[in-house]
Amino acid sequence: MARPPELSTAYARLILRSELLSPARALRGTGLTEESLAREAFLPWRVFATLFDNLERERPGLAWAPVLGALFNINAHGPLGFAALSAPTLGAALDVLASLYPARTSAMRAGVEQVGRRYYLWLEDVTGDEVFGVRMALVVMRIIESLLEAILGHPVGHNVEVHIKGAAPAADVAISGAFNARVLFGAGRSALSLPATWCALPSPLHDEGTYRANCIRCREIIARRERDGSTTAAVSGRLHNHFDHLIGGNCPPEPPPTLAQIAREMHVTERTLIRRLGAEGSSYRTIVERQRRELAASLLGRAGLRVAEVGELLGYRDPANFGRAFRRWYGCSPARWRRGH
Repeated sequence: MARPPELSTAYARLILRSELLSPARALRGTGLTEESLAREAFLPWRVFATLFDNLERERPGLAWAPVLGALFNINAHGPLGFAALSAPTLGAALDVLASLYPARTSAMRAGVEQVGRRYYLWLEDVTGDEVFGVRMALVVMRIIESLLEAILGHPVGHNVEVHIKGAAPAADVAISGAFNARVLFGAGRSALSLPATWCALPSPLHDEGTYRANCIRCREIIARRERDGSTTAAVSGRLHNHFDHLIGGNCPPEPPPTLAQIAREMHVTERTLIRRLGAEGSSYRTIVERQRRELAASLLGRAGLRVAEVGELLGYRDPANFGRAFRRWYGCSPARWRRGH
């Protein structure tokens, strides 16, 4: 049987240390103590729902949610946070958060997509509790805003928009004041959006070794915790292993495993795999595209690789096809991107 949605206990410990309320009041109704928290790595989402209820009781109005999100430092997010901060570009950082989030929580789904000239990282609650979903979205969006500001080196401003699902609460002014981004209520789903051109911005915090090591660590955590877990994460892990094997060794380039090959490895039919990915709002093509996009910027930063070699490592045997894909992702040719970065 699959686990119920969970979150990392590190977040509960930070709530207790946040000074937004006393530890005793924070833990009221959870059945937990500070000592028992030290023995757990993950907690059921209902424990966090109770923690949030206690915060709301002390500080009515939901403005506490983004305030809490701003207090979560990089250590709170473990390898997921370190992977995002050390990613090669701002877009790669968002892609990491969207693909490796199960390393810290299974209480939501996440994804990225470009719509017109804007790039979105969206969140969907999986608990079925709308109140909890809105609270989580406000906390997580403020965390992502802080990450972007660390990469940019300045507050995000209103070029970044935070979209919150559902009608605006009575305290929407106080909530908006806790963000530097523009906050918009009434969205169909919660998301953070920014100009798509920002995705190509190189991160001054990029470190290839740290980035890859923490991505691998996240995938190990996800794999270990999955029982009947996320099909998207399982497919992503297999594709990541393929690319890591090529990039880390001296192997001749070869295309990534096909949908049919992955289905055989997972002992399901192609149709079943497609259906399971679709139920999670994903697809094989989306996963491959995201990983190629993320790796393209990283590999082009290596002086020892020609543009054509980067394309081959990503499974593009025709350089023209790689060039077309790269223009779709970043709005310019690989060679021009390399000159600019």
